[in-house]
Amino acid sequence: MNEVDYILIAKLNASSKLAFGELFDKYVGMVHAFVSSLIRDESTAEDITQLVFVKLWEHRKGIDPDGNLPAWLYVTARNAVFKELKRMILMDKYVNYANYSQSTQEIPSWGNIDGEVIKRELDSVVNSFPKAMKNIYLLRTVEGLSVAEIARELQLSSKTVETQLSRAKKRLKEKIEKI
Repeated sequence: MNEVDYILIAKLNASSKLAFGELFDKYVGMVHAFVSSLIRDESTAEDITQLVFVKLWEHRKGIDPDGNLPAWLYVTARNAVFKELKRMILMDKYVNYANYSQSTQEIPSWGNIDGEVIKRELDSVVNSFPKAMKNIYLLRTVEGLSVAEIARELQLSSKTVETQLSRAKKRLKEKIEKI
């Protein structure tokens, strides 16, 4: 650890926003490049990179000035990527299930879990979404439109569409984890 990082981390421990900003500027490129090498979606890579620095701020008082900050950032980024990949897999399973159940009108058995109950629970989550979020989510999952197509159709920015989809997926994931 170099002396500059030591001083910045010591100041970060004392909640210095200036020190945080300097550490962010110094390491954001490194973290983003690492995350981008694992996740090929630029928007998701940006979100994860931002999350890593949010975690740095949240854990600022526990960061050891004598420790290896780049290693801490890499581990935090890696864990966030793995968590996101797991979430994406769960969402793909739900979307495939929803598409399957809509196309066949039959609900497959998932062991001891009643498929109809799962579908009803997840549909209730989708129906509880705010109108704009629900519309965006259904255009993506039911109609199969891309983010760009949804943005064009609804006259929104692609970032707004991605944010709404991310929030919808988060709500669904929370429900899936409870089932």
